[in-house]
Amino acid sequence: MSGEVAFGAAISEDRKKGSIVAAGRSASGKVLVDLAPFYDHPRLMVARMALLAAKHDPIAVVVNPKSQSGTLVKPLKEQGIIALEPSAQDVAVAHGEFLDLVDGGGLEHLDQKPLTDAVRASQQRPLAGANAWDPKVDVDQAPLVAATLACWAFLRWEELAAPGVWAL
Repeated sequence: MSGEVAFGAAISEDRKKGSIVAAGRSASGKVLVDLAPFYDHPRLMVARMALLAAKHDPIAVVVNPKSQSGTLVKPLKEQGIIALEPSAQDVAVAHGEFLDLVDGGGLEHLDQKPLTDAVRASQQRPLAGANAWDPKVDVDQAPLVAATLACWAFLRWEELAAPGVWAL
């Protein structure tokens, strides 16, 4: 992955694991998701995100405030990282766009076990007239949720950064 990157952050339902996933463009032109930035205990997430933000100057950091991850918003802000807080509608759109990327062959991943396991065990739940990932399954869904949010933020940035998007 080179160029601009967005980070999604999520905490597991049992609050034992946290995930930070990067999304950006791969050399092949697909959206690439990478769990390598972080997969460990949630208490370490803010410090790790501060290091990642300083190193990569991300175009966005996304945290769902209406989930276990909502507890990250204030400590990230205290570190100077303003997290995007998607609405329920945004989360549903992110979910649909992620599925469209997968179905259309537009997503690349690095076959990282926690993310692969999350995808294999994933279930959907109704949200805002559409669907979202159900975090209440036996396998930690934080890597999948973080990847979905990172992709959503990255795609929004690409839309806004496109030439002529602001033409009157």
